[in-house]
Amino acid sequence: MKIYKYILGIVLVGASVSCNDFLEESPSKSTSVVPETIDHLESLLNDYSTFAAEGASELIFGTDDFALTTDLFDGIPASISTTNVHYATWDTEYLPTTTRPYWTQEWKKIFIANLILQNVSDVSGSETQKQQLKAEAHFIRAYSYFQMANIYCLPYTNGNKAELGLPLKQTTSFEENIERATLEETYAQIETDLQIALELNMDLEVINGQNRTWRASTVAVLGFAARYYLALNDYTKAQSYAEDALDLHNFLRDYNTDMSFSTRPNPVTIFNPDPEVVNIDYPYTHDLQTIPTDKLEWGESYYYRFLSNYSWNYYPSTDLLGIYDQDYDLRYKYHIVEDYTYDRGAVNPAFSYPGYIFFFKSDILSGPSVPEMLLIKAECQVRQGSWADGIQTANILRGYRIDASAPANVRDLFATSQEDALTKVLEERRREMPFVHRWYDIRRLNNNEVATDDVTLSRTFYPYTGGTVLSSETPINFTLDKNSRKFARPIPETDIIASGGVLKQNQY
Repeated sequence: MKIYKYILGIVLVGASVSCNDFLEESPSKSTSVVPETIDHLESLLNDYSTFAAEGASELIFGTDDFALTTDLFDGIPASISTTNVHYATWDTEYLPTTTRPYWTQEWKKIFIANLILQNVSDVSGSETQKQQLKAEAHFIRAYSYFQMANIYCLPYTNGNKAELGLPLKQTTSFEENIERATLEETYAQIETDLQIALELNMDLEVINGQNRTWRASTVAVLGFAARYYLALNDYTKAQSYAEDALDLHNFLRDYNTDMSFSTRPNPVTIFNPDPEVVNIDYPYTHDLQTIPTDKLEWGESYYYRFLSNYSWNYYPSTDLLGIYDQDYDLRYKYHIVEDYTYDRGAVNPAFSYPGYIFFFKSDILSGPSVPEMLLIKAECQVRQGSWADGIQTANILRGYRIDASAPANVRDLFATSQEDALTKVLEERRREMPFVHRWYDIRRLNNNEVATDDVTLSRTFYPYTGGTVLSSETPINFTLDKNSRKFARPIPETDIIASGGVLKQNQY
Protein backbone atom coordinates (compact mmCIF):
# COMPACT_ATOMS: atom_id res chain seq x y z
CA MET A 1 0.00 0.00 0.00
CA LYS A 2 1.57 3.28 -1.11
CA ILE A 3 2.03 5.95 1.51
CA TYR A 4 1.02 8.80 -0.79
CA LYS A 5 -2.48 7.40 -1.08
CA TYR A 6 -2.88 8.00 2.63
CA ILE A 7 -1.51 11.53 2.33
CA LEU A 8 -3.90 12.57 -0.44
CA GLY A 9 -6.77 10.23 0.29
CA ILE A 10 -7.19 8.60 3.66
CA VAL A 11 -6.94 11.18 6.42
CA LEU A 12 -7.78 9.27 9.58
CA VAL A 13 -11.27 10.69 9.83
CA GLY A 14 -12.23 8.38 12.66
CA ALA A 15 -9.29 9.43 14.80
CA SER A 16 -9.94 13.13 14.73
CA VAL A 17 -13.35 14.19 13.48
CA SER A 18 -16.07 12.85 15.75
CA CYS A 19 -16.85 10.47 18.54
CA ASN A 20 -19.70 8.81 16.63
CA ASP A 21 -19.39 5.04 16.40
CA PHE A 22 -19.14 5.02 12.64
CA LEU A 23 -16.05 7.23 12.85
CA GLU A 24 -14.20 5.52 15.66
CA GLU A 25 -12.42 3.15 13.28
CA SER A 26 -9.76 4.65 11.05
CA PRO A 27 -10.38 3.89 7.37
CA SER A 28 -8.06 1.51 5.58
CA LYS A 29 -7.94 -0.11 2.18
CA SER A 30 -9.40 -3.32 3.53
CA THR A 31 -11.84 -1.96 6.08
CA SER A 32 -13.91 1.20 6.18
CA VAL A 33 -16.96 2.40 8.07
CA VAL A 34 -19.66 3.88 5.87
CA PRO A 35 -21.90 6.73 7.11
CA GLU A 36 -25.57 5.76 7.04
CA THR A 37 -27.57 8.84 8.06
CA ILE A 38 -27.59 12.54 7.35
CA ASP A 39 -26.61 13.08 10.99
CA HIS A 40 -23.39 11.15 10.45
CA LEU A 41 -22.41 13.56 7.70
CA GLU A 42 -23.57 16.58 9.70
CA SER A 43 -21.29 15.50 12.56
CA LEU A 44 -18.29 15.64 10.23
CA LEU A 45 -18.98 19.30 9.46
CA ASN A 46 -19.90 20.30 13.00
CA ASP A 47 -16.38 19.54 14.23
CA TYR A 48 -15.00 23.05 13.76
CA SER A 49 -11.59 22.06 15.17
CA THR A 50 -10.99 20.03 12.01
CA PHE A 51 -11.67 22.89 9.61
CA ALA A 52 -10.78 26.09 11.48
CA ALA A 53 -6.98 26.03 11.83
CA GLU A 54 -4.77 27.16 8.94
CA GLY A 55 -1.15 26.57 9.88
CA ALA A 56 0.28 28.26 6.80
CA SER A 57 3.81 29.35 7.65
CA GLU A 58 4.12 30.83 4.16
CA LEU A 59 1.52 33.44 5.12
CA ILE A 60 2.95 34.09 8.57
CA PHE A 61 6.61 34.52 7.71
CA GLY A 62 6.76 35.00 3.96
CA THR A 63 5.71 38.64 3.51
CA ASP A 64 6.81 42.13 4.44
CA ASP A 65 4.37 42.05 7.35
CA PHE A 66 6.80 39.82 9.26
CA ALA A 67 9.97 41.24 10.79
CA LEU A 68 13.08 39.20 10.02
CA THR A 69 16.10 41.28 10.92
CA THR A 70 19.49 40.51 12.35
CA ASP A 71 18.73 42.72 15.37
CA LEU A 72 15.55 40.83 16.15
CA PHE A 73 17.25 37.45 15.76
CA ASP A 74 20.19 38.52 17.91
CA GLY A 75 17.82 39.81 20.57
CA ILE A 76 15.66 36.67 20.78
CA PRO A 77 17.10 33.83 18.67
CA ALA A 78 15.12 31.16 20.50
CA SER A 79 11.87 32.69 19.22
CA ILE A 80 12.77 32.48 15.53
CA SER A 81 13.57 28.94 14.46
CA THR A 82 15.67 28.04 11.46
CA THR A 83 12.51 26.73 9.80
CA ASN A 84 10.84 30.13 10.37
CA VAL A 85 13.84 31.66 8.60
CA HIS A 86 13.47 29.24 5.69
CA TYR A 87 9.89 30.38 5.18
CA ALA A 88 10.81 34.05 5.62
CA THR A 89 13.55 33.91 2.96
CA TRP A 90 11.51 31.89 0.41
CA ASP A 91 13.89 28.96 0.62
CA THR A 92 13.59 26.15 -1.92
CA GLU A 93 16.57 24.03 -0.87
CA TYR A 94 15.58 22.96 2.65
CA LEU A 95 11.81 23.48 2.82
CA PRO A 96 10.87 20.51 0.61
CA THR A 97 12.09 18.15 3.36
CA THR A 98 10.37 20.07 6.17
CA THR A 99 7.19 18.77 7.82
CA ARG A 100 4.31 20.62 6.18
CA PRO A 101 1.24 20.77 8.43
CA TYR A 102 -0.71 23.10 6.16
CA TRP A 103 -0.43 20.82 3.13
CA THR A 104 -1.80 17.88 5.09
CA GLN A 105 -4.43 19.99 6.91
CA GLU A 106 -6.03 21.14 3.69
CA TRP A 107 -5.96 17.71 2.03
CA LYS A 108 -7.75 16.39 5.09
CA LYS A 109 -10.52 18.95 4.61
CA ILE A 110 -10.79 18.05 0.93
CA PHE A 111 -11.03 14.37 1.86
CA ILE A 112 -13.93 15.05 4.22
CA ALA A 113 -15.69 17.11 1.54
CA ASN A 114 -15.25 14.23 -0.90
CA LEU A 115 -16.44 11.73 1.69
CA ILE A 116 -19.68 13.71 2.03
CA LEU A 117 -20.17 14.07 -1.72
CA GLN A 118 -19.52 10.37 -2.21
CA ASN A 119 -22.06 9.29 0.42
CA VAL A 120 -24.73 11.97 0.61
CA SER A 121 -27.01 10.39 -1.99
CA ASP A 122 -27.07 7.07 -0.13
CA VAL A 123 -27.74 8.12 3.45
CA SER A 124 -31.17 8.58 4.99
CA GLY A 125 -32.48 12.12 5.20
CA SER A 126 -34.52 14.66 3.26
CA GLU A 127 -33.54 15.82 -0.22
CA THR A 128 -33.38 19.40 1.03
CA GLN A 129 -30.83 18.45 3.67
CA LYS A 130 -28.83 16.49 1.14
CA GLN A 131 -28.69 19.40 -1.31
CA GLN A 132 -27.52 21.71 1.46
CA LEU A 133 -24.79 19.27 2.47
CA LYS A 134 -23.68 18.90 -1.14
CA ALA A 135 -23.40 22.65 -1.55
CA GLU A 136 -21.46 22.94 1.70
CA ALA A 137 -19.05 20.16 0.70
CA HIS A 138 -18.39 21.89 -2.63
CA PHE A 139 -17.70 25.11 -0.70
CA ILE A 140 -15.18 23.39 1.59
CA ARG A 141 -13.40 21.81 -1.34
CA ALA A 142 -13.28 25.07 -3.30
CA TYR A 143 -12.01 26.94 -0.26
CA SER A 144 -9.16 24.53 0.45
CA TYR A 145 -8.12 24.26 -3.19
CA PHE A 146 -8.05 28.04 -3.47
CA GLN A 147 -5.91 28.36 -0.36
CA MET A 148 -3.44 25.73 -1.53
CA ALA A 149 -3.29 27.02 -5.11
CA ASN A 150 -2.24 30.40 -3.75
CA ILE A 151 0.65 28.84 -1.86
CA TYR A 152 1.87 25.85 -3.87
CA CYS A 153 1.18 27.13 -7.39
CA LEU A 154 2.19 30.17 -9.41
CA PRO A 155 -0.27 33.08 -9.61
CA TYR A 156 -3.17 32.50 -11.99
CA THR A 157 -2.45 34.49 -15.15
CA ASN A 158 -2.88 33.85 -18.87
CA GLY A 159 0.83 33.10 -19.09
CA ASN A 160 0.72 30.60 -16.21
CA LYS A 161 -2.38 28.58 -17.12
CA ALA A 162 -0.34 25.62 -18.35
CA GLU A 163 1.87 25.57 -15.24
CA LEU A 164 1.50 22.95 -12.53
CA GLY A 165 -1.67 23.13 -10.48
CA LEU A 166 -2.79 20.58 -7.87
CA PRO A 167 -3.95 16.97 -7.94
CA LEU A 168 -7.70 17.10 -8.50
CA LYS A 169 -9.06 14.74 -5.87
CA GLN A 170 -12.82 14.29 -6.29
CA THR A 171 -13.30 10.97 -4.51
CA THR A 172 -11.88 9.09 -1.52
CA SER A 173 -10.54 6.33 -3.76
CA PHE A 174 -7.05 4.94 -3.30
CA GLU A 175 -6.77 4.54 -7.04
CA GLU A 176 -7.59 8.11 -8.08
CA ASN A 177 -4.85 9.84 -10.03
CA ILE A 178 -2.64 12.21 -8.04
CA GLU A 179 -0.77 13.69 -10.98
CA ARG A 180 -0.85 17.47 -10.79
CA ALA A 181 -3.38 19.06 -13.13
CA THR A 182 -2.61 22.34 -14.87
CA LEU A 183 -3.23 25.60 -13.10
CA GLU A 184 -6.10 26.32 -15.50
CA GLU A 185 -7.73 22.98 -14.68
CA THR A 186 -7.27 23.59 -10.96
CA TYR A 187 -9.01 26.95 -11.09
CA ALA A 188 -11.74 25.50 -13.30
CA GLN A 189 -12.53 22.99 -10.55
CA ILE A 190 -12.49 25.72 -7.90
CA GLU A 191 -14.95 27.79 -9.92
CA THR A 192 -17.20 24.79 -10.61
CA ASP A 193 -17.31 23.97 -6.90
CA LEU A 194 -17.93 27.63 -6.07
CA GLN A 195 -20.88 27.89 -8.43
CA ILE A 196 -22.49 24.82 -6.85
CA ALA A 197 -21.74 26.19 -3.38
CA LEU A 198 -23.56 29.41 -4.27
CA GLU A 199 -26.76 27.35 -4.30
CA LEU A 200 -26.47 26.99 -0.52
CA ASN A 201 -29.46 28.52 1.24
CA MET A 202 -28.51 28.77 4.90
CA ASP A 203 -28.78 31.68 7.32
CA LEU A 204 -25.73 32.74 9.30
CA GLU A 205 -27.74 33.25 12.50
CA VAL A 206 -29.41 30.25 14.06
CA ILE A 207 -30.64 30.85 17.60
CA ASN A 208 -30.49 33.57 20.26
CA GLY A 209 -28.21 35.72 18.13
CA GLN A 210 -25.53 33.03 17.84
CA ASN A 211 -23.86 32.96 14.44
CA ARG A 212 -23.13 29.47 13.11
CA THR A 213 -19.78 30.48 11.61
CA TRP A 214 -18.37 26.99 12.14
CA ARG A 215 -20.58 25.88 9.25
CA ALA A 216 -20.98 27.25 5.77
CA SER A 217 -23.81 29.70 5.11
CA THR A 218 -25.06 31.73 2.18
CA VAL A 219 -23.12 34.78 3.31
CA ALA A 220 -19.92 32.74 3.86
CA VAL A 221 -20.04 31.49 0.27
CA LEU A 222 -20.74 34.99 -1.05
CA GLY A 223 -17.78 36.27 0.94
CA PHE A 224 -15.51 33.59 -0.48
CA ALA A 225 -16.76 34.35 -3.99
CA ALA A 226 -15.79 38.01 -3.50
CA ARG A 227 -12.32 36.92 -2.34
CA TYR A 228 -11.94 34.50 -5.26
CA TYR A 229 -12.85 37.02 -7.96
CA LEU A 230 -10.68 39.71 -6.41
CA ALA A 231 -7.74 37.29 -6.72
CA LEU A 232 -8.57 37.01 -10.43
CA ASN A 233 -8.71 40.81 -10.74
CA ASP A 234 -12.38 40.57 -11.75
CA TYR A 235 -13.46 43.69 -9.90
CA THR A 236 -17.05 43.73 -11.16
CA LYS A 237 -17.84 40.27 -9.81
CA ALA A 238 -15.80 40.76 -6.65
CA GLN A 239 -17.66 43.96 -5.78
CA SER A 240 -21.03 42.42 -6.58
CA TYR A 241 -20.48 39.42 -4.31
CA ALA A 242 -19.05 41.62 -1.54
CA GLU A 243 -22.14 43.84 -1.67
CA ASP A 244 -24.43 40.81 -1.63
CA ALA A 245 -22.64 39.54 1.48
CA LEU A 246 -22.87 42.91 3.20
CA ASP A 247 -26.58 43.07 2.44
CA LEU A 248 -27.00 39.89 4.48
CA HIS A 249 -24.63 40.67 7.35
CA ASN A 250 -22.76 43.91 8.02
CA PHE A 251 -22.05 43.88 11.77
CA LEU A 252 -18.82 45.60 12.85
CA ARG A 253 -17.24 45.60 16.30
CA ASP A 254 -16.65 49.11 17.55
CA TYR A 255 -13.14 49.13 18.96
CA ASN A 256 -14.09 52.19 21.00
CA THR A 257 -16.59 50.19 23.04
CA ASP A 258 -16.13 46.48 22.27
CA MET A 259 -12.39 46.08 22.88
CA SER A 260 -10.50 46.18 26.15
CA PHE A 261 -7.28 45.06 27.76
CA SER A 262 -6.89 41.83 29.68
CA THR A 263 -7.59 42.04 33.39
CA ARG A 264 -5.08 39.28 34.06
CA PRO A 265 -1.70 40.64 35.18
CA ASN A 266 1.22 39.79 32.91
CA PRO A 267 4.31 40.92 34.86
CA VAL A 268 7.74 40.03 33.49
CA THR A 269 11.05 40.61 35.25
CA ILE A 270 13.76 41.92 32.94
CA PHE A 271 17.41 42.72 33.64
CA ASN A 272 18.62 45.98 32.21
CA PRO A 273 21.09 45.26 33.87
CA ASP A 274 19.29 45.53 37.23
CA PRO A 275 16.00 43.66 37.69
CA GLU A 276 12.86 45.55 36.71
CA VAL A 277 9.24 44.38 36.55
CA VAL A 278 7.41 45.25 33.33
CA ASN A 279 3.70 44.57 32.88
CA ILE A 280 2.72 43.40 29.40
CA ASP A 281 -0.64 44.81 28.30
CA TYR A 282 -2.55 42.27 26.22
CA PRO A 283 -6.00 42.72 24.67
CA TYR A 284 -8.70 40.68 26.36
CA THR A 285 -8.73 38.41 23.31
CA HIS A 286 -5.32 37.15 24.36
CA ASP A 287 -6.98 35.24 27.20
CA LEU A 288 -9.14 33.18 24.84
CA GLN A 289 -6.74 30.34 24.11
CA THR A 290 -9.14 27.53 24.91
CA ILE A 291 -12.54 29.23 24.59
CA PRO A 292 -13.62 28.74 20.96
CA THR A 293 -17.09 30.14 21.61
CA ASP A 294 -15.62 33.63 21.98
CA LYS A 295 -13.93 33.34 18.61
CA LEU A 296 -17.14 32.01 17.11
CA GLU A 297 -19.06 34.95 18.58
CA TRP A 298 -16.70 37.64 17.28
CA GLY A 299 -19.60 38.87 15.20
CA GLU A 300 -17.79 40.13 12.10
CA SER A 301 -16.91 36.69 10.72
CA TYR A 302 -18.85 34.83 8.07
CA TYR A 303 -16.83 31.63 8.35
CA TYR A 304 -14.70 30.41 11.25
CA ARG A 305 -11.15 30.01 9.98
CA PHE A 306 -7.99 31.29 11.63
CA LEU A 307 -4.31 31.55 10.71
CA SER A 308 -2.47 29.59 13.37
CA ASN A 309 1.13 30.41 14.31
CA TYR A 310 2.55 27.51 16.27
CA SER A 311 5.70 29.54 17.06
CA TRP A 312 3.76 32.39 18.73
CA ASN A 313 5.87 34.99 16.96
CA TYR A 314 3.83 37.37 14.86
CA TYR A 315 6.55 40.04 14.87
CA PRO A 316 5.30 43.01 12.82
CA SER A 317 7.84 44.59 10.51
CA THR A 318 8.76 48.25 10.84
CA ASP A 319 7.11 48.68 7.44
CA LEU A 320 3.82 47.34 8.82
CA LEU A 321 4.10 49.30 12.06
CA GLY A 322 4.74 52.46 10.08
CA ILE A 323 1.35 52.50 8.34
CA TYR A 324 -0.63 52.72 11.61
CA ASP A 325 -1.50 55.99 13.32
CA GLN A 326 -0.07 55.01 16.67
CA ASP A 327 -1.99 57.72 18.53
CA TYR A 328 -5.52 57.08 17.26
CA ASP A 329 -5.73 53.74 15.47
CA LEU A 330 -7.26 51.34 17.99
CA ARG A 331 -5.99 48.35 16.01
CA TYR A 332 -2.52 49.48 16.96
CA LYS A 333 -3.56 50.05 20.56
CA TYR A 334 -5.09 46.60 21.06
CA HIS A 335 -3.28 44.32 18.62
CA ILE A 336 0.29 45.64 18.75
CA VAL A 337 1.62 44.50 22.13
CA GLU A 338 4.65 46.49 23.23
CA ASP A 339 7.56 44.62 24.85
CA TYR A 340 6.16 41.32 23.62
CA THR A 341 9.63 39.78 23.35
CA TYR A 342 10.03 40.10 27.12
CA ASP A 343 7.18 37.64 27.52
CA ARG A 344 8.88 35.32 25.03
CA GLY A 345 12.08 35.18 27.07
CA ALA A 346 14.27 38.09 25.95
CA VAL A 347 14.84 39.33 29.52
CA ASN A 348 18.56 38.94 30.25
CA PRO A 349 19.76 40.97 28.48
CA ALA A 350 16.44 42.68 27.89
CA PHE A 351 15.39 43.10 24.27
CA SER A 352 12.12 44.83 23.48
CA TYR A 353 10.12 44.27 20.30
CA PRO A 354 6.33 44.29 19.81
CA GLY A 355 4.14 41.38 18.77
CA TYR A 356 0.85 41.25 16.91
CA ILE A 357 -1.88 39.62 19.02
CA PHE A 358 -5.44 38.81 17.99
CA PHE A 359 -6.65 35.64 19.72
CA PHE A 360 -4.03 34.43 22.19
CA LYS A 361 -0.49 34.40 20.74
CA SER A 362 -1.28 32.12 17.84
CA ASP A 363 -4.54 32.83 16.05
CA ILE A 364 -5.77 35.52 13.66
CA LEU A 365 -9.23 35.18 12.13
CA SER A 366 -8.89 34.54 8.40
CA GLY A 367 -12.31 33.50 7.08
CA PRO A 368 -14.46 35.86 5.00
CA SER A 369 -15.75 38.72 7.14
CA VAL A 370 -17.51 42.08 7.13
CA PRO A 371 -14.25 44.09 7.20
CA GLU A 372 -12.88 42.08 4.27
CA MET A 373 -16.04 42.68 2.25
CA LEU A 374 -15.94 46.42 2.89
CA LEU A 375 -12.31 46.55 1.79
CA ILE A 376 -12.97 44.43 -1.31
CA LYS A 377 -15.85 46.73 -2.23
CA ALA A 378 -13.71 49.82 -1.60
CA GLU A 379 -10.81 48.54 -3.70
CA CYS A 380 -13.07 47.48 -6.56
CA GLN A 381 -14.79 50.87 -6.57
CA VAL A 382 -11.43 52.62 -6.75
CA ARG A 383 -10.06 50.37 -9.51
CA GLN A 384 -13.20 50.86 -11.59
CA GLY A 385 -12.98 54.64 -11.40
CA SER A 386 -15.31 55.46 -8.51
CA TRP A 387 -12.38 56.29 -6.29
CA ALA A 388 -14.17 58.84 -4.10
CA ASP A 389 -16.87 56.25 -3.35
CA GLY A 390 -14.17 53.71 -2.54
CA ILE A 391 -12.64 56.03 0.02
CA GLN A 392 -16.04 56.51 1.65
CA THR A 393 -16.56 52.75 1.81
CA ALA A 394 -13.22 52.32 3.54
CA ASN A 395 -14.18 55.08 5.97
CA ILE A 396 -17.18 53.03 7.12
CA LEU A 397 -14.71 50.53 8.57
CA ARG A 398 -12.47 53.24 10.01
CA GLY A 399 -15.41 54.63 11.95
CA TYR A 400 -15.27 51.43 14.01
CA ARG A 401 -11.48 51.25 14.30
CA ILE A 402 -10.26 54.79 14.96
CA ASP A 403 -10.48 56.47 18.37
CA ALA A 404 -13.66 58.54 18.59
CA SER A 405 -11.59 61.46 19.88
CA ALA A 406 -9.51 61.61 16.68
CA PRO A 407 -9.78 64.72 14.53
CA ALA A 408 -11.85 64.24 11.38
CA ASN A 409 -8.77 64.44 9.14
CA VAL A 410 -7.29 61.52 11.09
CA ARG A 411 -10.44 59.45 11.40
CA ASP A 412 -11.32 59.61 7.70
CA LEU A 413 -9.21 58.85 4.67
CA PHE A 414 -8.97 61.49 1.96
CA ALA A 415 -7.64 61.11 -1.57
CA THR A 416 -6.74 63.50 -4.38
CA SER A 417 -6.68 61.01 -7.28
CA GLN A 418 -7.49 57.43 -8.22
CA GLU A 419 -3.89 56.37 -7.65
CA ASP A 420 -3.82 58.07 -4.24
CA ALA A 421 -7.12 56.42 -3.31
CA LEU A 422 -5.82 52.98 -4.32
CA THR A 423 -2.71 53.41 -2.18
CA LYS A 424 -4.76 54.41 0.83
CA VAL A 425 -7.34 51.62 0.47
CA LEU A 426 -4.59 49.01 0.09
CA GLU A 427 -2.88 50.36 3.19
CA GLU A 428 -6.17 50.15 5.07
CA ARG A 429 -6.54 46.55 3.95
CA ARG A 430 -3.06 45.79 5.25
CA ARG A 431 -3.74 47.48 8.59
CA GLU A 432 -6.97 45.57 9.06
CA MET A 433 -5.79 42.11 7.97
CA PRO A 434 -2.03 41.80 8.49
CA PHE A 435 -0.34 38.42 7.93
CA VAL A 436 -3.62 36.79 6.87
CA HIS A 437 -4.05 38.29 3.38
CA ARG A 438 -0.73 39.90 2.53
CA TRP A 439 0.74 36.91 0.63
CA TYR A 440 -2.39 36.61 -1.49
CA ASP A 441 -2.43 40.35 -2.06
CA ILE A 442 1.20 40.55 -3.20
CA ARG A 443 0.57 37.75 -5.72
CA ARG A 444 -2.41 39.52 -7.29
CA LEU A 445 -0.92 43.03 -7.07
CA ASN A 446 2.11 41.85 -9.04
CA ASN A 447 -0.13 40.41 -11.76
CA ASN A 448 -2.88 42.95 -12.31
CA GLU A 449 -3.47 45.71 -14.83
CA VAL A 450 -1.30 48.37 -13.17
CA ALA A 451 2.33 48.49 -12.05
CA THR A 452 2.00 51.16 -9.38
CA ASP A 453 0.99 48.60 -6.72
CA ASP A 454 3.71 46.01 -7.47
CA VAL A 455 5.62 44.60 -4.48
CA THR A 456 9.17 43.23 -4.45
CA LEU A 457 10.06 41.49 -1.20
CA SER A 458 13.58 41.82 0.17
CA ARG A 459 15.35 40.99 3.42
CA THR A 460 18.90 41.31 4.71
CA PHE A 461 19.64 38.44 7.05
CA TYR A 462 22.23 35.89 8.04
CA PRO A 463 23.00 32.92 5.80
CA TYR A 464 21.84 29.54 7.08
CA THR A 465 21.98 25.79 6.61
CA GLY A 466 19.22 23.23 6.96
CA GLY A 467 19.37 23.41 10.73
CA THR A 468 21.39 26.47 11.76
CA VAL A 469 21.34 30.22 11.28
CA LEU A 470 24.95 31.31 10.75
CA SER A 471 24.73 34.43 12.88
CA SER A 472 28.49 34.90 13.03
CA GLU A 473 28.66 35.40 9.26
CA THR A 474 28.03 38.54 7.21
CA PRO A 475 24.33 39.11 6.42
CA ILE A 476 23.23 38.67 2.82
CA ASN A 477 20.26 39.88 0.79
CA PHE A 478 17.27 37.65 0.04
CA THR A 479 14.84 38.85 -2.62
CA LEU A 480 11.52 37.65 -4.03
CA ASP A 481 11.04 39.45 -7.34
CA LYS A 482 7.53 40.08 -8.64
CA ASN A 483 7.81 37.35 -11.31
CA SER A 484 9.77 34.84 -9.27
CA ARG A 485 8.88 31.18 -9.60
CA LYS A 486 9.36 30.99 -5.84
CA PHE A 487 5.81 32.30 -5.47
CA ALA A 488 4.93 28.62 -5.91
CA ARG A 489 6.24 27.23 -2.64
CA PRO A 490 7.68 23.69 -2.52
CA ILE A 491 5.44 20.74 -1.82
CA PRO A 492 6.68 18.03 0.58
CA GLU A 493 9.40 15.84 -0.85
CA THR A 494 8.03 12.86 1.07
CA ASP A 495 4.89 12.88 -1.07
CA ILE A 496 6.91 13.09 -4.27
CA ILE A 497 9.11 10.14 -3.26
CA ALA A 498 6.14 8.06 -2.12
CA SER A 499 4.35 8.71 -5.41
CA GLY A 500 7.20 7.25 -7.40
CA GLY A 501 7.61 10.54 -9.20
CA VAL A 502 3.97 10.89 -10.29
CA LEU A 503 3.65 14.00 -8.13
CA LYS A 504 5.99 16.68 -9.54
CA GLN A 505 7.86 19.32 -7.57
CA ASN A 506 7.71 22.98 -8.55
CA GLN A 507 10.60 24.05 -10.77
CA TYR A 508 12.82 26.97 -9.75
